Amino acid sequence: MKTPLKFATLTIAVFFGLNASSPQARAFDEADWSVRCWNFDEKYWEDLGLEKMTVTETDGATRITNTTGIHKHAHLVFPAQLKGDFTFTIEVKGGYELGFLNRGGKDEMLYFELPEQEEAAKKFETFTLNRRGSRISITRNGRALPLVHFRFDYAEDFLITLAIKDGESAEIRSYSLDTSE
Repeated sequence: MKTPLKFATLTIAVFFGLNASSPQARAFDEADWSVRCWNFDEKYWEDLGLEKMTVTETDGATRITNTTGIHKHAHLVFPAQLKGDFTFTIEVKGGYELGFLNRGGKDEMLYFELPEQEEAAKKFETFTLNRRGSRISITRNGRALPLVHFRFDYAEDFLITLAIKDGESAEIRSYSLDTSE
């Protein structure tokens, strides 16, 4: 069954411009990301596109500011299909929660709540989101983190999310996706 995984790896690599056999960290590319906001009427996380947030370049990083005004936070999502094992690495500063959001929009997450820091004290940290078989983990600078399970259904499809509080910002310096074995 290695052929389907290699095909999926190649498909993701071509679609997102990543080299899956030797993933390289890369700068923020708006084509790789979208925004999910809470739909109060329908009670689900609705994809509204990246233009719902303000994206600016700053000193070798990209600042994403939640200017949606829709809910107390919104999700900046990396919507790649995550079939099988994968490792997603991101260098980020700021944000509210980092983890996995139900792809269908259900209010279900598995995440790590990022510690609040004063703006001057914020620094870039490297987070690795990983799935090997049925095990899902997130590490910060190589150390395993406790995850919050919010009605998360491991059997359903999910996407990677960085939640940002309304009116606040997060900065991304680099990210990479590795779907190879």
